[in-house]
Amino acid sequence: MLKKTLLPLMGMLWITQAVAQEERWFEVEVYLFERDASHSQERAPDQVPVTKTTKAVDLISPLFSTDITGATLGLDGCSSTDWATDANKCNEQLESTQVSHVSQIPVNIAASTEQYGVPGGPPTLLSMEQNQFSEIMAKISREPGNKSLLHMTWQQSMLPRHKAKPVRLFSGQDFSDRFELNGQTVQTYQSDVVIPQFDFLDVGLTSKAHKPVWEIDGTLNIYLDHFLYVETALNLREEGIKSLDISSDSFDETLVKNDKITPFLYAFPLTQNRRVRSDEIHYFDHPKMGMILQIRKMEQPKDRLNEL
Repeated sequence: MLKKTLLPLMGMLWITQAVAQEERWFEVEVYLFERDASHSQERAPDQVPVTKTTKAVDLISPLFSTDITGATLGLDGCSSTDWATDANKCNEQLESTQVSHVSQIPVNIAASTEQYGVPGGPPTLLSMEQNQFSEIMAKISREPGNKSLLHMTWQQSMLPRHKAKPVRLFSGQDFSDRFELNGQTVQTYQSDVVIPQFDFLDVGLTSKAHKPVWEIDGTLNIYLDHFLYVETALNLREEGIKSLDISSDSFDETLVKNDKITPFLYAFPLTQNRRVRSDEIHYFDHPKMGMILQIRKMEQPKDRLNEL
């Protein structure tokens, strides 16, 4: 009986060790910034693109989101590991609870202490001390019109495209008090249902039933197919005005402002798929923004554990 019990366990352990040995881990550092586009002719799409992020690895939400009703509903909440391994489940839980989040995500996203990936583990957010882009960021920030949006570094194993999970990136201000994800104003979709609001004594948190609408938001997917490939699906949001379609059956005359125009939140997409080399610094260009990316070779987690 004992032999029958031990054999499956030994088999599972062998499979786990084999997978860990086949893993190829890299360190990823990314820096996003907004450019001075005053002379650019770039126009945002009339239909706002929305990137699917529910299944993406989320390394940022555990740092800035707080579940304020999960305990009363008997929910355990999601740890940083949960967000990295099963973001879809964590997002489903958030949708069923009341969640508070900061109204502004800072540029620098980092762990409080030095961190390292573990064999077979999820992507791991690194600390500020483990970053290497300080000089690059300082140089870009000094150029007139540039504005830093997001900077973070993490370690992850690189998988084939059919197994790879994208990492979600977001930062900047939250527009959800005024706009929906589709760019239209919140008033357009207000219902008779009153959503309870919570007073956090001015600690910089907002409590909302609707999802945040971040200034920069999307995913970065890196996969290995003999070579490294990077897929970006990012949106940079910007407030503006839009002409209303008064011929539509759903048009509401009460929304007309300033001669048939209304506030609108445009989204400028950065969508690219590019083959890259490890250790080289790559620049992803866009009239409205730029992305600096480096995928560095690193000591493999299994080797590091063997040395400890």
